[in-house]
Amino acid sequence: MRPLEPPPGWTVTRQVELYEMVQEGPFDPSQIRNAEIVELTPADLPQMSALYEATRPGRKLSPRLYELGGFVGIRREGRVVAMACLRLHFTGYREISTVGTLPGHTGRGYATALVSELCKRIHAAGERPFLTVRSDNDRAKEIYVRLGFKDRTLLHSTTVRWDGAR
Repeated sequence: MRPLEPPPGWTVTRQVELYEMVQEGPFDPSQIRNAEIVELTPADLPQMSALYEATRPGRKLSPRLYELGGFVGIRREGRVVAMACLRLHFTGYREISTVGTLPGHTGRGYATALVSELCKRIHAAGERPFLTVRSDNDRAKEIYVRLGFKDRTLLHSTTVRWDGAR
C-alpha cells in the first residue's frame, strides 16, 4: 500500500506510517509497577497540551479529544508528566491513544502503567484494547508487545490541507 497522493488543490501536511496493534497476548496486570494514576480533567488541558506538543513537535492536542473517553495521567510535583486516553470505540474494541511522557521523565514505567490501567478498564467492559504506534517508534512498540499487543496491519496516515480555489 502506498501513501496517499492528494489531487490538485490539496497539500500534504503530514504523512506517517503506523502499526495498528491489538492486544491478543496474555495480559497480567500484576507485572506492572504501581504508579499514582489520576483522572485528568479539562482543567489539566494546558498541561496536557504542553506534554502533547513536547512529544509531537508541530502538532496540537485537540481539546475535544477529552470528550471521547477521558484521560489518565501521572503527576510529579503538581505537573502532568505522562498521559494516555481512550479514543475510538467500535463494538468489542476500544482504542488507547495519545500516550506520552514528557522528556526528562521517560524510562520510569509511566507509559506502561497508563496503558495497563486503560487495558484493565477496557477488559472490565468486556472489550479488547487496540492502538496505533509509529513504525519508527521502537521504544513504544516494545512496551506494547510486552503488554500483549500484536501487529494487526500497517497503516499510512496522511493529513491534508485544502489550498485550492473553490
